[in-house]
Amino acid sequence: MKKNNLLLVLVLLFFVFQAKANTVSVRILTTKIINTLIFSPIGGSYSVYGDGVLLENCDPTGIFQMSMEGDFILLKTFEREIGKFGVIKMIAKAPSAAFKVKSVIPQGKVRTYDDNLEIMLTQDKSQLLLINKVDLEHYISGVVESEGGRGSNLEYYKIQAILVRTYLLAHLNRHILEGFEVCDDVHCQAYSNKASDNNILKAVLASKGIVVVDNNLNLITAAFHSNCGGETCNSQDVWAMSTTYLKSVKDTFCLSQSQAHWQRVIPLEDWQAYIQLKHKYPVDDSMNFIRGTSFSQAAGREIYFKDKDLKIPLKSIRSDFKLKSTYFSIEQVGNSIKFKGRGYGHGVGLCQEGAMRMAKLKYSYEYILHYYYKDVNLVDVSALNYFRQE
Repeated sequence: MKKNNLLLVLVLLFFVFQAKANTVSVRILTTKIINTLIFSPIGGSYSVYGDGVLLENCDPTGIFQMSMEGDFILLKTFEREIGKFGVIKMIAKAPSAAFKVKSVIPQGKVRTYDDNLEIMLTQDKSQLLLINKVDLEHYISGVVESEGGRGSNLEYYKIQAILVRTYLLAHLNRHILEGFEVCDDVHCQAYSNKASDNNILKAVLASKGIVVVDNNLNLITAAFHSNCGGETCNSQDVWAMSTTYLKSVKDTFCLSQSQAHWQRVIPLEDWQAYIQLKHKYPVDDSMNFIRGTSFSQAAGREIYFKDKDLKIPLKSIRSDFKLKSTYFSIEQVGNSIKFKGRGYGHGVGLCQEGAMRMAKLKYSYEYILHYYYKDVNLVDVSALNYFRQE
């Protein structure tokens, strides 16, 4: 890449990050159709705004209920009604403030979040829309805990934090026409609560501002999965999207982990019906069918199940039979078909259980990222002011 073009890309990346460095708007409780909810601070106090006006007669540490009433939201406490509004904002008075929220209609679990909350009606006025206006690093911490769980070590959480940050900056404004930037579901990234694991909080702080870019300084597709079963996949073999960095790698680190091996047994007649009816396999005699019941990936990952003229994408078989991965063998056992599988997930990018094992063995987060993603660079976007002055 020519120097001028390289500098231009770096400057643009800097401006994108700077513009979004402070907060991110996240729709929370996305999968619920909420009619009534309860809000309560759990750390610090909040200013309450109704349609842009500060409601000074509210106890900023109190418990509030919000429910749909026609085209408005009724705001009240246990003692009294406060009023009806189109938009209600709960604004934190301190950076450490946090709150809990619970869906009442329908009943839901208590969730905790950092920073601010905005409540309004959806465009079709069918439900409440909850938007967490949250500090970007607080959001990253919450996603790391939701996606990676608690109890892992610091070095592993640095990896997850960098990938979460990279994914976020690459997909900001995905929901901008709906009034927020990202959702809390796996459509964007799972974000179930504020983080409480100290190692996660330390890792996010230690990796602040770091993202992964390819050799053209584009933010990478930060793909990861639970366990690759010993070998990750090329991106083009799963998503028909070729990249320079999502390449298949051998991985022995995950083979002793919990998701490394699995089995699934189905009736022989179900498999016969599947390949005959859905995939037009000519099962005219028993010998013909026997050849359709043996398949192995002992020599490495394949893309298709093949038998004579039959060619079925393994990802289709995985989807149709709800298998953990496409890395499996097939054998007939009596009147059954046994899928003997390895790994859990799509197999592209970082193998989480492999990375956890590497981190426990004292590999650095930089080494682990370069192990799973080829020809990439770790960039501290906050340092890009240097390139603006070149």
